[in-house]
Amino acid sequence: MNRGSAITSPGCAAPSTTLAAVAFVVAGVTLYAVMDGTGVFLSDTQSVVQIVWARYAFALPVVLAVLARDGGGARLRTRRPFTQAAIGLFPVLASFSVAGGFGLLSLPELTALTFAAPLLVVALSVPLLRERTTRHDWIGVLVGFLGILVVVRPGADALAWAAVFPLGCAFFFALYQVAMRFVGRHDDPVATLAWSIGTGLVVTTPLVLLDWRPPSGAAWAAMILTGLVFGAAQYCLIQGFRRAPPARLTPFTYTQIIPATLIGIVLFGSWPDIWVILGAALVIGAGIYVLRNRTRTG
Repeated sequence: MNRGSAITSPGCAAPSTTLAAVAFVVAGVTLYAVMDGTGVFLSDTQSVVQIVWARYAFALPVVLAVLARDGGGARLRTRRPFTQAAIGLFPVLASFSVAGGFGLLSLPELTALTFAAPLLVVALSVPLLRERTTRHDWIGVLVGFLGILVVVRPGADALAWAAVFPLGCAFFFALYQVAMRFVGRHDDPVATLAWSIGTGLVVTTPLVLLDWRPPSGAAWAAMILTGLVFGAAQYCLIQGFRRAPPARLTPFTYTQIIPATLIGIVLFGSWPDIWVILGAALVIGAGIYVLRNRTRTG
């Protein structure tokens, strides 16, 4: 699932830092593919709320390790605690949305549809941020929407219905990215990570008690893995987007389709069909087109 531009920070990158930034971003989205793969595995035996809760509960050690290494509690300071807590709900809703699609869609299908997030950011930035857009932006949005239709294939009833889940994930993460433009001007990205993980844990812990299914040893291992990977992926993206501008790095988040496809084939035997490949290519191409033109004009 593509969350590559979820945490950003302003500023320009020196050429010497760009390669490191790209490496962090590619590592982050690869870890996201692993996390989604464990989610698909867990969906056979565990509830959706358990899968989401595990992401936050077992990401907490990663956050604590980052804080211990990089300045401790001082980096948690925020001018807008209530805003940070509210913004932290968007990733929770995104996690519930994509987890609802586990078992209904293949991993490549899930990943391809969540690639709509950068295009939705463009569409949402007009009413929410009053940003100016160009015809290039809207060409990209329309082509990306066409790509989504190719993946979903509205005539295929089961796929069209199940597509609501990853598209919901893309929508909530787009909202998260738009909101991050407000808090990112004043707060440390690590503070936002900690607030997001904390909010998710507070929200999901009471819910998991209502729908707890005793996990097997393998399920416990997968739950722990999904949380550790989630925390590590977020940290990698923070480090990447602190080193280079988001417009320069976001195209590299589309590389997530490669590990997602490989994991789907190796672990679940789910090969992407020609429609998924074509639709993903259209969505990715549209996203890169928008980002390249924004970089040139921006």
